[in-house]
Amino acid sequence: MVSDLVSLSDASLVLGVSAERVRQLVVAGDLPAQRFGNAWAVPLDALIARRDSSATGGRPLGAQRAWEEIESDRFDLERPGRYQRRARVVRCEMSQSAVDSIPNLFGALVGGVRGAIGYRAALVEDGSSDLYLADSAFAGLADLVAYLVDPLGSIRLRIVDDDAWAIIPAGPLIPRAAVALDLLDSADPRHRIAAAELLDDH
Repeated sequence: MVSDLVSLSDASLVLGVSAERVRQLVVAGDLPAQRFGNAWAVPLDALIARRDSSATGGRPLGAQRAWEEIESDRFDLERPGRYQRRARVVRCEMSQSAVDSIPNLFGALVGGVRGAIGYRAALVEDGSSDLYLADSAFAGLADLVAYLVDPLGSIRLRIVDDDAWAIIPAGPLIPRAAVALDLLDSADPRHRIAAAELLDDH
């Protein structure tokens, strides 16, 4: 399902910042967007998720520190913006068989909705995938897997700095707190409820 797209000026109203600030977020890769000629359009669900997660503020942690907190009792779900640097997100499209092969080929860990389902959250698959992999593994991805970078793609490759990757326990699933953070990137209220339940169950 394609998200509703809004202009930068409309996005600025949702976020309560200037249109220029929204453009800066888009250009920096902190907000997904699609370019149409000279104009940008931003998915409404990404705006709502950013608005809701940044309301609690806090300076973002570096990748290693973010993973240390995700793995500890100090993790704070009320301040999800603090953990945004846990991984660099590359949105793309690829076949389902390619998605399924990445954990075996590259040691990727499953997050997002599929990860939540793996932790027994009451969600159903929605066609999206979140896969965490080390930066060094991502460097070789294009040699073995066909994918197309798409700012509105349903596949989110979450690329983790190699030093931070060493902190993450082996799995098939990324730790619960990271799955909860993935769910908070969505504007779907069911995902937000599941995020809180994941941590409560833990």
